[in-house]
Amino acid sequence: MVDFMVDYGGYVLGAMVVMWLAQFWMAYRQMKVFYKDLALLRKDGLTAVGLNGDRLKGRAYGILVIDEKDRVVHAQKFAGWTVFARLQPAPELVGMSLNDILANEATLPVPAKLRPAFVNAAKDLQAARQRQQAKMSLQPA
Repeated sequence: MVDFMVDYGGYVLGAMVVMWLAQFWMAYRQMKVFYKDLALLRKDGLTAVGLNGDRLKGRAYGILVIDEKDRVVHAQKFAGWTVFARLQPAPELVGMSLNDILANEATLPVPAKLRPAFVNAAKDLQAARQRQQAKMSLQPA
């Protein structure tokens, strides 16, 4: 075994560096696709991204886009362990109001891991809507 490491250690280390760099490149590409898709969603209304999980359990993202009446017009989910994960539609939430999402977290029609992510996004949207309304009320008529 020692002879193998002496003879081929440089190749093994080089292969590890190449794989590490490939992983960074693929993660960069995944991030670019995610933000490009998010930019398209933002054109349709007020948008928020909610997060659930951590590095060990894996992260799950829930993206909500709402209209002027606080109804969900687009819902997307993003979860997975690999750099091949992509945004997936969550049509179960389309048409729901923010209040429905916040009041029914335990029974949302999405996987349990994604529920807190969508609720976090709904909370962020609700706070953003309140800031918009407060800003509008301060403007002179």
